[in-house]
Amino acid sequence: MAHKRMPSIRKAFVLVLGNIVFGILLFSVIEGLSSTVIVARKAKYARTIAERRHTQYDEEIGWINSPNLSLEDMYGGKSFITNSLSFRNKKEFSFSVPGNKVRVMCSGDSYTMGYGVGNDDVWCKRLESIDSRIEAVNLGQGGYGIDQAYLWYKRNSVKLEHNVQIFAFITDDFRRMLSNNFLGYGKSFLVLQDDTLVNTNEPVPKFPYLIPRLHKILQELRQLNSVQLLRQKFAKNDSASGSDNPSENSPQARELVVKIVRNLQEINKAQNSTLVLVYLPTKADFMGRRSEEWRQFFHSEAISQEFIFIDLIDEFRKYPPQEVHSLFNGHYSEKGNTYIANILYKKLLSIPEIASRFQED
Repeated sequence: MAHKRMPSIRKAFVLVLGNIVFGILLFSVIEGLSSTVIVARKAKYARTIAERRHTQYDEEIGWINSPNLSLEDMYGGKSFITNSLSFRNKKEFSFSVPGNKVRVMCSGDSYTMGYGVGNDDVWCKRLESIDSRIEAVNLGQGGYGIDQAYLWYKRNSVKLEHNVQIFAFITDDFRRMLSNNFLGYGKSFLVLQDDTLVNTNEPVPKFPYLIPRLHKILQELRQLNSVQLLRQKFAKNDSASGSDNPSENSPQARELVVKIVRNLQEINKAQNSTLVLVYLPTKADFMGRRSEEWRQFFHSEAISQEFIFIDLIDEFRKYPPQEVHSLFNGHYSEKGNTYIANILYKKLLSIPEIASRFQED
């Protein structure tokens, strides 16, 4: 009798075990499909970065402003207008500097381009309101690192005569310089080879730019457990090889920056222009100290390399704490742009070499 019960018990055990395994597999499939659906929905409704509306692909730098563009509702009804050279200016410029003007080229990232405000409210343009002798050319581009701002100026430096180049940057621009992409969009990647700057990511991959949601899709895919397990496995296998990319404040990164500055000096000298490096403050700089290493580096290099450097962060920290928020809307607000233009103008005119430009015929 006992022998007859054993097959029945085994069958029951196998049946229960099979149901458990099936249930686990079914749950895994449902969980996997659910995660995939969530990823797909997030990717479908993901918003692309605002700059995508006014830029076009560029094989050397990654992206540049589209030329002859007029968007009246770029930032909630605020204008975004470019000229035929893709500069954020409403007007075209003659090659020669008008006799009664000092032409100032402003290079930099979105803080220079004027993210969030209209054309007339960007600090570069505001310099004209302070001093009618200034003719301001805005070369600022959204998302640029130090490397891209350098390449964009280098390309355009021969297109217009100019008296002064303001090369403005924030601390994040050094981190961007050390990557071949920004938010998934391909960009230039400069390295030093035999004391020469070489773009090792040219032509910049075009595919990510053509599919602006690709970065968001990849971000969401990385959250899947299966993908995380695979990444952990490959990370262990690759850990011994290390990374060739320098860290933000490494000696290699500083050497790269010094070479860029030297090249900028040479270009400006050839154009009979004066280079001015400007460290722009962000809201994080009011209390934060992340920028300190780079600031100290530039103050030191300005002496040893003999270049003009204006640091606006100390002045910014004197601003009334309860009113700092009014200077920003993520980037500079209209008030913030006016504030930057005012303190920058005063510091520019305190430099004899710059002041002499305003005294020339």
